[in-house]
Amino acid sequence: MIEVRDLKIHYGDLVAVDQLCFSVKAGSIFGLIGPNGAGKTSAIKAIATLLEPTYGDIWVKEISALHQPEKARKLLGYMPDFPPVYEDLKIWEFCDLFAHAYGLVGEHRKASVLQSLHATGLKEQMNAPCRTLSRGMRQRALLAKTLVHDPAVLLLDEPAANLDPKSRIDLRNILKKLAGNGKTILLSSHVLSEIEDTCDTLGFMKAGKMALCGTIDEITRSNRQNCLLKIHLSRAVPNLLKVIDQISILSEFKETGTEGTRFRASMNGGEKEATEVLAQLVNAGLPVAGFICHRPSVEDLFLQIESQPTVEKQAE
Repeated sequence: MIEVRDLKIHYGDLVAVDQLCFSVKAGSIFGLIGPNGAGKTSAIKAIATLLEPTYGDIWVKEISALHQPEKARKLLGYMPDFPPVYEDLKIWEFCDLFAHAYGLVGEHRKASVLQSLHATGLKEQMNAPCRTLSRGMRQRALLAKTLVHDPAVLLLDEPAANLDPKSRIDLRNILKKLAGNGKTILLSSHVLSEIEDTCDTLGFMKAGKMALCGTIDEITRSNRQNCLLKIHLSRAVPNLLKVIDQISILSEFKETGTEGTRFRASMNGGEKEATEVLAQLVNAGLPVAGFICHRPSVEDLFLQIESQPTVEKQAE
């Protein structure tokens, strides 16, 4: 649904985005993360046709955002970081203003406004003045106006910024429901825990480049980040270490209890490898009562990648 090829964005001598390449599948939620100054906002603005890149190509559903911007905008809904809300308007009037800007008229316009308010849980508050809204409710109103022309792709820059935990949960649920209904979502955020809970694919930007891109499981394997396994046996097994020695991807195997039934180990791999380890334990006749795979968090991966030299990689 989105394809970015060799994107470069220069501000004078400053290179904000440098040979950026990535793609976003239809119906997915893609999280773009990175430190301040990594080029995330510049990349999103370029995709939104609000910033002309120095070089490269951007395609939205096979439409060139550079050569056919008006056509691409019909597919795009853009929600910038800290956008304005018109204080004197009611929520429905705020959405109606943007519906009018997109050329919607008559009953179709009215239905589109109501549909966007319903999708964001604002239908009952539609007559509330925007000046009375909390931060969380404002973000919902901004998302509603982004949805009013029914775009196939949503570009959201820091949508969860400064929201309380309840508002973040509400926003996460709305985004997942939108993706479930076929919307493609590209969002940037500094709230790494929120990215982990919301997104199915991640892109780590660093110094204007894509340092790593893929699902969390793909990134874990590609970046050689070990997972922690917790194994619970229903009874002690004398030949346990002999079985463990046969599983080459396990290391640092240690007992965590005093009865010889609880252990932990590091595993080189992701969910696929964890499933294979469990199968080997069961096939060896071990009485496995509990088996938990703790994969590295997005924060762990971010800190590891941030500490590495900038190298452009793509997870397989």
